Amino acid sequence: MTLPIHFARGLAGALAAFGLASASAQERPPLAPLDDKVGGLVLRLGESQIDFMQGWVQAGPRGWNEQQLEGFRGRILSATIAHPDVRAVRAAQSASVFAVREARAPLFPQVSTQLSSGRITNDPSTLQGSPARNYNSASVSITVRQLLYDFGATRGQIDASNARQKQAEFRQYSVESEIALKAIQAYHDLIRTHRQMQLAQRNLEARQAILDLVRQRQDIGGGTVSDVVRAESRAAEAEANLTAYQRNLGVAQASYREYFPGEVQAVTAQSTVFDIRATGDWLAEVGLAGQQGWKVRSAQAAQRLAEAELKATRGRSFASINLEVSAARRDLLHPGVPGTDQSIALVARQTLFGGWADTARVDQAVQKIRQSEEELRSAELEYRRQLDQLVLEVEAQERLVTSRQSAARLAAESLRMIREQYAYRRGTLLDLLTAQESLYFAGRDLIDAQVDRALSTYKLMSLAAVLNNFVGLPVEP
Repeated sequence: MTLPIHFARGLAGALAAFGLASASAQERPPLAPLDDKVGGLVLRLGESQIDFMQGWVQAGPRGWNEQQLEGFRGRILSATIAHPDVRAVRAAQSASVFAVREARAPLFPQVSTQLSSGRITNDPSTLQGSPARNYNSASVSITVRQLLYDFGATRGQIDASNARQKQAEFRQYSVESEIALKAIQAYHDLIRTHRQMQLAQRNLEARQAILDLVRQRQDIGGGTVSDVVRAESRAAEAEANLTAYQRNLGVAQASYREYFPGEVQAVTAQSTVFDIRATGDWLAEVGLAGQQGWKVRSAQAAQRLAEAELKATRGRSFASINLEVSAARRDLLHPGVPGTDQSIALVARQTLFGGWADTARVDQAVQKIRQSEEELRSAELEYRRQLDQLVLEVEAQERLVTSRQSAARLAAESLRMIREQYAYRRGTLLDLLTAQESLYFAGRDLIDAQVDRALSTYKLMSLAAVLNNFVGLPVEP
């Protein structure tokens, strides 16, 4: 009885594994390799991809020094200061400083003057026995008013202006941190896209080489039409992928030009990824040293603002007491004889009834305090959640990069082994395509992991309100 060919080969392999194969089977010569031209194509397949990834696969130093880092900080600082959003928020902060000066004005004497000129007509008065008068007159007066006491209304208004100024200050720091982070992201995303596009180009070249290989094998009778179609499909997919990355490059360059106009050509695939490793003591300090984000600090200022406004609103419900001194020089025009009138008085002003508007304003201020308290609590909860998440992300990204590097090394070794087997007719086209595709995916994921590792640290620094100092932006304590 004749055994099927595949069963016989399987049985021979099993016997050989246990040392039971016949001598003739063990001494069978290896399969003949492909011809030199086709074999040379196979043995060079994907090597350009491997060479392109080699520098990132090796685990080692960061790849930059302190001088390069200082230059990077300077570029981010310049981009941040020049951004219109930062200029606008700095102008708003300056306006809030002047608003504090305005709120302090009632503490100082208020000086006013009045000049009048016109014709005065008086009818005769039988009660006073005064005759009718018709004459031209002019007068000038000056009044000095000094606030003595207003039940805390002015002081509350000053405290509210100081709280608004602090809010504007924290808003400025928040926007500066946000713009700096966006500039850092734009820089690293452009590097990421450059690398992804070049890797996609090498992926297309590798798949086109496989397609040429399959076609040559078919020409010499060693391949099938289905192999050609499969290779053509993979090549078309790689070409579409490259087109997508070319579009992504244009998008990344547009984002980069928003922060670094005229410098887009300076960033390439070989540019430095500045990955500040937030590990060890530094990470513990950021996470546990009582750092508070700008949103939390702004919410605290909003709570102080609401408390000050309540104080000012209650004070305005009571009387304000002023000392007023005035002097007027009248009858400056003919036919009157000029004279001077002087007065000094304590003046108390109090609204007796205003339709309960004063009590409504107080109730509104009380509700604003309650609102600010809940908003502060919400901001603190959100900050703790985001901080915990980013700390975990930073720690995970370090391990992820190590895993991606190992995966890329293994994918390169796998491709080299499979292409050698294919060159000696021991592998299939599907194995070769799969190994090359795995190498591309491993390289793509490694690029993403390395850039994401760098950005995760900057996100953590921005959240913890330390990115401003890192970049070089001044922050008031």
